[in-house]
Amino acid sequence: MTTRTNQCAAALLALCVGGGAVTAQASIRDLLDTLEQNQTITAEQAASLRAKTPAYTVRPAGRAVQNLAIRGRIQTQFGYVDAKNNEGSDQFSTFEVRRARIGLRGSLAHNVRAQLEANLVPGSSLSMRSAFLQWREHKPAYVKLGMDKPVYGFEENTSSASILTIERSLISNTLVPGTMNGLSLEGTLGMLSYGAGIYTDRDNRNQDGSDDYLYNASVGLSLDDLLPGSKLALRADYISSDDDGGNFGASFEDAMAFSVHFAHGDFDLRAEYMSGSNNGDDTDGFYITPSMYFTDNLQAVVRFEQASSDKARGLRAPSRYVRRVGDLAVRETKDDSGDVISKTDPQRGDDYQALYAGLNYYFAGDGHKVMFGVERSELKNTDAGKLEATSVMTAWRMLF
Repeated sequence: MTTRTNQCAAALLALCVGGGAVTAQASIRDLLDTLEQNQTITAEQAASLRAKTPAYTVRPAGRAVQNLAIRGRIQTQFGYVDAKNNEGSDQFSTFEVRRARIGLRGSLAHNVRAQLEANLVPGSSLSMRSAFLQWREHKPAYVKLGMDKPVYGFEENTSSASILTIERSLISNTLVPGTMNGLSLEGTLGMLSYGAGIYTDRDNRNQDGSDDYLYNASVGLSLDDLLPGSKLALRADYISSDDDGGNFGASFEDAMAFSVHFAHGDFDLRAEYMSGSNNGDDTDGFYITPSMYFTDNLQAVVRFEQASSDKARGLRAPSRYVRRVGDLAVRETKDDSGDVISKTDPQRGDDYQALYAGLNYYFAGDGHKVMFGVERSELKNTDAGKLEATSVMTAWRMLF
């Protein structure tokens, strides 16, 4: 080998091995494979391998760590809404950091995945998004213990980095619980997938001694192998709660969700129906979201959704950004002793529908994209009549 080739190989080997970086293991394997096959290495091969080597090192303290990755996301957006009801109209606009998360994911000995992720949105208190261990020895039965989101709802369990609209549908936000501690089992058996779990309440400790739990079960069917060139997935989810007081993040006793996801070429179609019951009052709704790529980077998206509730004022206007309009604040009248004698709530109704149209431009897939959307919505039978709103939103989202 030439002196230059020797120097390139030595420098690369020192970078990969001497750095002790878990994240460089793939490059080390590539280097050893190349040396074994060729008995030498050229400057061009060394340059190619160097390009694959991370410019950073992660040094885990535990010897059981097999690989470790830093992961996170930053999502910023702007929203403007013009809302009106029988009492008048008002506007609201804001720039915000929608999501800011950072975490670690590693593989430990015996195929155990460890994940830790925190929410770091400015102006909000530090909180955990997920913290769990998952045994992944056998694909038909992955066992997870810790804090994460229960598997319920296709849209809700699609990462915020991958949803096609800037915000999820109202019915998903109404019926889906938040993250909580629990024990779950999930796996894949050919075309079939499944999930089941048991979770504690929102405080994650059952501190009040009520022993209330949430249970979930799901089953999915992938028909991709039967439709060459296309993708078709069907799924059903069920959740049951011992507590209907909202301690799990949503007030329901039982809830169901049925979804379909079809894709062919540049066309994609997602649809879901959800229903929840609480003390005999049903809340249900659906959305249908077709989308189409015009180019490799530019995608058009449309979503129509509808929801209704048996309970008067069982649906609440979207928190982004309709609910933030100043004139939509809940107004209470109190007597001299401070007791509430009447309340006017222009944010809640029992019949909702909305139409969203947007464009997404992908610089590097979901890793870096910008989104634009306009939504027209109606919420009927509020204390101030029909609430009509036009929302304009833009978003810039990145993964790292």
